[in-house]
Amino acid sequence: MRQKVLKAMKRRDYVPDLIAAGLRSKSTNVIGLVIPDICDHFFPEITRSIQIEASREDCSLILTHSNDSYALECHEINMLRGFKVKGLIIAPSGNQKDTGVYKLLRKHSIPFVFIDRIKNGVPCSSVATDSRKGAFLLGRYLAAKKYRKWGYLKGPAGVYSSDQHAKGLRDSLAEKGGESCSMVSVRAGFREKDGYAAVQKLRDKVNPDVIIGVNDLVAIGAYRFLREIGVRVPHDVALAGFSDLHSVDLLASPLTTVREPVEQIGRIAMELLLAQIREPGKKTQSILLEPHLVVRDSA
Repeated sequence: MRQKVLKAMKRRDYVPDLIAAGLRSKSTNVIGLVIPDICDHFFPEITRSIQIEASREDCSLILTHSNDSYALECHEINMLRGFKVKGLIIAPSGNQKDTGVYKLLRKHSIPFVFIDRIKNGVPCSSVATDSRKGAFLLGRYLAAKKYRKWGYLKGPAGVYSSDQHAKGLRDSLAEKGGESCSMVSVRAGFREKDGYAAVQKLRDKVNPDVIIGVNDLVAIGAYRFLREIGVRVPHDVALAGFSDLHSVDLLASPLTTVREPVEQIGRIAMELLLAQIREPGKKTQSILLEPHLVVRDSA
């Protein structure tokens, strides 16, 4: 009988109605993934890793993006709740005070894991790169290379990774003690256009000998602006970033950056989520992965 049913399904191109199945069982074999930006190469690489792990568990993946808006993130999370997903992996947007939607997930016993960005005070598992340590390694290197006037193009206010980068850079400055290193920061964002726009604001405040982008895309935007105004990298000003995207070694002056283990982030996030699904009430884990400094021609 089973073989007859399978043949009939194949003959009629039948696919299961996941929504109907979800209504019946109050859950589906689907994982929801919410990322801030589908254009940023960092998150698509993590998405690929999560997709591979999900398929090994016979889980499907629904991908949404928040456009770095907490309001849109709330909308997407509630939409995924409507699809009766088994659990969620979220790279949260907004600042540290925006936590209401996560309290709602906990109220309805929907397991979720944070990736890359962490919201303080939200009791859930998370996996991210040790951004503070990565920035410290970069700052120590820049100080050893005798760069004294640093310009930091930081992310939106209250975003965990950006704040941790700033702390790590300040740690490395403090390590130098009385030496004459200083850092000036200006608010940017996470996209190439943000880096392009923020460099002029930075140069209005200081004439840096090194510019550090909150991520590689921001650093690439800064690189494009500097090239257009005739400032040479690294001869006139050095440049560095974070993430180690595949494209950064294609620049005329390949980018010095801090590599983040994106494949591990995705794999471990899926493992943490599945553990919570299988064992509700399991103790949460906060995992920080090791960053690695990658020195290239730009600094």
